Amino acid sequence: MTIKLIVTDLDRTLLRTDKSISDYTISVFKKCREKGILTAIATARSETAARRYIEWINPDIVVSCGGALVRLGNKIIYRSILSADISDKLICELLHNSNVGCITVETDNGYYVSYSEPADHPDYNHGIYNDFKTPLGKDTYKITVEIFDDNTADYFADKYEECNMLKFSGESWCRFANKNADKVIALRQVIEELNLSFSEAIAFGDDFNDIEMLKVCGIGIAVDNAIAEAKEAADYICDSNDNDGVARWIERNIF
Repeated sequence: MTIKLIVTDLDRTLLRTDKSISDYTISVFKKCREKGILTAIATARSETAARRYIEWINPDIVVSCGGALVRLGNKIIYRSILSADISDKLICELLHNSNVGCITVETDNGYYVSYSEPADHPDYNHGIYNDFKTPLGKDTYKITVEIFDDNTADYFADKYEECNMLKFSGESWCRFANKNADKVIALRQVIEELNLSFSEAIAFGDDFNDIEMLKVCGIGIAVDNAIAEAKEAADYICDSNDNDGVARWIERNIF
């Protein structure tokens, strides 16, 4: 089959556990460009939080905030937001729930966080402290929340039907975004814009929000460290993120 587009998740997929990318992986993605194969990253991170990886990999397409924003080169081709009204109502209720910890909010105007101490990773040191006691009054790409039990997370997901609630494996964090902020919906915009088909794309992932992407693309590949559900959805399993699994699979099977 002809491969025209390679899509990969970042955390625990393309990135090593220490959040680095090897020179080898960077060289493989450079070779993709030289061979005319388009590349895309599809991440739950914002563009700002993914900035250094975007600079290193230089992808043609960036799907950020879990599918809420899609940039093709310098052109935004898709945008899906939660309205300011819904966002403020959700934040207010989260703030007053005893099973909720930290709250972060991604907007066009900034990344707001409910904690005042510095972030423990440089990718997130751009946060603006906000106690959220006053409504932000801003449309949001995503609201990411530390929720300490599944019942509370499910309660908010059921109550706010306008939202897509995503749980991250192995973490107490959940993401709330517009129902159409989804990696597959975002990739469909890319496919249509570039006049491609999903059968010409391959995707790499590891977590719940990658499963449908692995299913819909012509070939879906889960890294060896992926959750069981992602592996079951994939056509192939590649090496782990710490062993450059994505790059090795590309080199062995495409080059």
